[in-house]
Amino acid sequence: MSDRDEEALIRTLARAARSAPEPVEDLVVTIGRQRRRRRRVRAQSVLAVAGMIAVVGGMAVVRDTLPNRGGEGASLTQAAPPGDAAKDTEQPVQNGAGGPAKREEAAPIDVRPVAEVWPMAVSTIPVRAADGHRYRPVTGLSATKLLLSAESSFERSGRLEVYDTADRSSTVLTTMPVTGVKGYFVQDFEVGSDYIAWWGETPNDSDEWADFWVVPRSGGVAKRVGEVTGDLSKVTRIAVDSNFLLWSVSGGGIYRMPVGGGTPERLGNTDGLHLLTWPLAVDVGGREGEGGAGNQTRTVNLETGRTTEVSVPAGGSDFRCGPVWCFGQKGDTAVVQRSDGSDRRLLPGFSVGRGVVDRFGVMGTSFSEKPDAYVPLVTVYDAATGLAAGISQIREGGGGYGTGISSSPSSILYWDAEERTAEDCETVDARGFPRPSGAPAPTGKGRACTTREVGGGKEFTVVNLLAVPSTK
Repeated sequence: MSDRDEEALIRTLARAARSAPEPVEDLVVTIGRQRRRRRRVRAQSVLAVAGMIAVVGGMAVVRDTLPNRGGEGASLTQAAPPGDAAKDTEQPVQNGAGGPAKREEAAPIDVRPVAEVWPMAVSTIPVRAADGHRYRPVTGLSATKLLLSAESSFERSGRLEVYDTADRSSTVLTTMPVTGVKGYFVQDFEVGSDYIAWWGETPNDSDEWADFWVVPRSGGVAKRVGEVTGDLSKVTRIAVDSNFLLWSVSGGGIYRMPVGGGTPERLGNTDGLHLLTWPLAVDVGGREGEGGAGNQTRTVNLETGRTTEVSVPAGGSDFRCGPVWCFGQKGDTAVVQRSDGSDRRLLPGFSVGRGVVDRFGVMGTSFSEKPDAYVPLVTVYDAATGLAAGISQIREGGGGYGTGISSSPSSILYWDAEERTAEDCETVDARGFPRPSGAPAPTGKGRACTTREVGGGKEFTVVNLLAVPSTK
């Protein structure tokens, strides 16, 4: 098999990866999930779509498909082939709520690097603080201020800092308290109008237990709100307002506890609901990438009690909505619309499933047949303006990106622009290669390759969607 044939095969495997069943997770994934249930997206280039690609006598097999590292969550490929836009635009779609039929339109998308589309939203921050703590972005606090978790070691948050991208300075907001609980790990953070909250658990044991903390948004000493056990400890997301810390649980339902401490109270009429971002709750999921198969069908404002029904088009799947806009899938084509089904657009060549942040959808991007074409790892599509911004890019040597670790959808995406993926290959006995069920066992020798990340480690490129101009 020539190098060109192998590259073509890798491209084919990448395109097939999106529709393939989830692989058995490796040890790194397992450790990551044991330590915390939150997930951060990791994407890699076409050269790293398969953790090991072995070529034997013209036949290629894939091992450890969609690898990941450091417990950052499953790697994702952006390999959806373009949909048939002509067919889709000719077929009207019935409003899922029983209203009049709506005609879908295919929206042409010109994807350019995010620094060209929204230069005001792009900045760089150091990967590490002066004392060596590694920064983990949480979310944006404003157009120029970022909330960061400084980790003393893997997954150990030592303090919260506010980083000002305008003057490139950092201020300590609070030092994380020592709980004295063995095996304790801080989980997701959440920003409210008056407080910043987080929760923690002991994920490496069988205890069903969690606790909650708050610190004033202006900074100070963290205060423990309380702890819960049993089903109440199966937290999916948290929220905080001026008076209460709230959380939803894996079986659905939302609870609250006074910020000053007290007894947990279940909110009425929240069966089957999960927090999205305060004060909104939705009828699917939990946190990004966990549970929640199917379409979102309603959004509930917990302050007003108002319910907004989602008009899902016939054949639609994986629909997720922010306060106004929804992103979903129809076959191989991404779809964007308002909750009521209006302003529906097909986005050929893109796939959903990477997250919805208000009016922004983070979408997988198809590979281009043009060798010099710009192809980002993922694309942020602004439903309000139709602008599309590429995050990082697929290139020789790999790449990746992360999302902020807030409980509600984070406004931050980031990556290390200097990091590359190196490939290590060796000749091995082909009999040890995995193969599809029923396929003949390979014989002879073959080339097996693994990938690893090299370089980088100095700066993150950060995109803060709070800095994108409002459309109002």
